[in-house]
Parts: sequence; structure tokens; C-alpha cells
Amino acid sequence: METTLEHNAELDDPIGRETLRRMASVDRYNRWIYDEIAPYAGRRLLEVGCGIGNMTSYFLGLDEVVGLDRLPSSVRYVRAAFADRANVHICEGDITTRDTVAQLAGHRLDTVMCLNVLEHIEDHQTALRHMAELLTPGGRLLLFVPAGAYMHGTLDSALGHFRRYDRGQLRSLVSATGLTILRLSYLNIAGIPGWWLNSRVLKRDILPHGQLKLFNLLAPLFIGAERLLRRVWDVPLGQSLLCIAQKPTQ
Repeated sequence: METTLEHNAELDDPIGRETLRRMASVDRYNRWIYDEIAPYAGRRLLEVGCGIGNMTSYFLGLDEVVGLDRLPSSVRYVRAAFADRANVHICEGDITTRDTVAQLAGHRLDTVMCLNVLEHIEDHQTALRHMAELLTPGGRLLLFVPAGAYMHGTLDSALGHFRRYDRGQLRSLVSATGLTILRLSYLNIAGIPGWWLNSRVLKRDILPHGQLKLFNLLAPLFIGAERLLRRVWDVPLGQSLLCIAQKPTQ
């Protein structure tokens, strides 16, 4: 997979693509996110903003996985990566357009997953409304976004983030689509110092390899401690926010 990507002449977003490549190496973090959202997933899933497939691979056992990305290079890359999977369909499109909604409507989706993508979409209200529309009755939205406007800095700007979210803002946005929120919680307290240091103090454009490796090495300790903490306290901060919401059955 690396060879295909590195020799792709159309790298639509070099910093974003390199970040995705580096995030693929933090497998313990990625597995944590999967473990948090997997219990809510159904059998027919749309991934909005599939990137280079870092999270797509965790859901290959479902009946159908539809990956959507607006970047042609991402679409070609993920199509090639999962070409042997008859249940995986990768589409090029923009979730804020009616054409894309029409393109996806026939898939009868019971799950829409959007992980670290909504912050890249200027018209996030329309994006969320279209995600809700695509769900079958009783279907669920699995949403994961960066949290804390106080952490917005050079990393966010380099990645094309329009915003970071707080819990009240995200609750209002999701509720406005008509979905019922089942869970809305902060995650990854341990990630706050590293993001703040790199983005607000050191003014970097990309997370260093060494720090990501260290984070991945220590992740089991961070994750275990945070899970224990969340059993007794509704933790009011984190690097990210997780929202699980469901479409009414009628």
C-alpha cells in the first residue's frame, strides 16, 4: 500500500496524507476508537471520509462497507487496497451535495461513521443532515471529532480544520438533525498535552513520528486509566469527542 501512495502523482493534500500515514502506525489508539464505536455499528456501514482506509479495515466483516471520500487519490488508493473485498464499495463524492446523497441512497445504510472528518467540512450542518437522511429508521451515526477550541493551532490549520468542538455545540448540531443522542463523551485526556505542545507552543504542522510511537507504546496505560476514570466520573475534557446518535424508528 505504501508504494502505491508514495508514487501517486495526485497528492491532493500532502500534509493530511502524511498525517494519515503516520496515524496508521498508532494501531493501539486506532483499536481503542474501534472498540468504543463497534458495539453501536450495524451491518451496512457508510464511512464518510475514508481517507487511506486506516479505520475501514476494522469493519471488513460487515455485510457491506461503503467508503466515501472527496479526494480522487484517496478513492483510488482505498479501492486498490480492498479490491478483493466484494462487500466493500468506495465512492468519490462530497457529503454536503445532493448528488452524493442520491448516489448513496440505494445502499440501505444502518450505520454512518464519520471519524475526524466533520471538522474538515465548512458546512457541517448540511453534512450531518445528509448523514442522518441516509440512515434507515433505527440506524446510528458514529461521530468522532476533535475537542477543545483552546487547542486549535498550527496542526489544525495545516490539516484544514475549520473548528474544534465542545460538548454543548456538538449536542445542538446532532440534535438539530432529528437524531437521538445515545452517548456524548470526551475521550483521550492523555492526548491533550502533546497536541497543545506541538500545535500551540512549537507551532508544528505535523505530529512527530517519535511522539506518536511513544504514545502508541504507552497507550494501554492511558486507555486503561481513562476507562477506569469514566466509570466514576463524567470526564469534562479530552482531545476528542465521541457522539453516538440514533434515527427514530418511525
